[in-house]
Amino acid sequence: MDLRRSTQALAGLPRTAEAFRDAATRRARDLPGPLIPTIRVCPLLGFLDASEERIGCLAHPALTGGVDLRACGVYDALTCDAFLCPSHAQIREDEADVAARAADGDFYRYGLLVTDVPFLRAALSALRARTGFPVRPGHLDHLPFRRALGSLLALKVELAPGSEGYFGAFQRRSPPGEPDEGGSPEGAILDQLGEASEELAGEVTRRLATAAVALEAAQAQAQQA
Repeated sequence: MDLRRSTQALAGLPRTAEAFRDAATRRARDLPGPLIPTIRVCPLLGFLDASEERIGCLAHPALTGGVDLRACGVYDALTCDAFLCPSHAQIREDEADVAARAADGDFYRYGLLVTDVPFLRAALSALRARTGFPVRPGHLDHLPFRRALGSLLALKVELAPGSEGYFGAFQRRSPPGEPDEGGSPEGAILDQLGEASEELAGEVTRRLATAAVALEAAQAQAQQA
């Protein structure tokens, strides 16, 4: 795994610009080329914890003991300080919570979901259209629904890397989560995935139906509590 290799490459290095710059240069040569050429991949990104659940900048002063080594990567420190991903200004806290819980600890899946708000909203809107009420974070306390929603959202993860919908947030075609007039909830999800094969359409319909049934059960359980 590239993140693990980057973490290991920087572990134990002297906290100096020269050491980090040399390590970053070596890692950059080993990393695969980006799927989207205009997006830089920083070799100073790695795991922040031994359990490999949190990802962040290994050159940040909070990690180095106070020395700011971020300029040794692909951006300067000012750019790093000012940058927030587009989802930061778009996604609601409850949507991020639902995405995190549906990802069930899988940082890669969470990253794909939380950076594609239109797809996430299309899926949640489709469930609301099917059941008549919105998905709330508490619904994911119901294990069958958490699994069913995770399966529905996993459609994005299962797309071939580099396909139109895989990084849909960077090549959006329609407003976030809004189907065309007269369109179906399933159609809105397919639009955000960027594919319209019969096989994928069937999977969307099947997984959406399963998730809707599980959501109704989660809602009933919440009302009885």
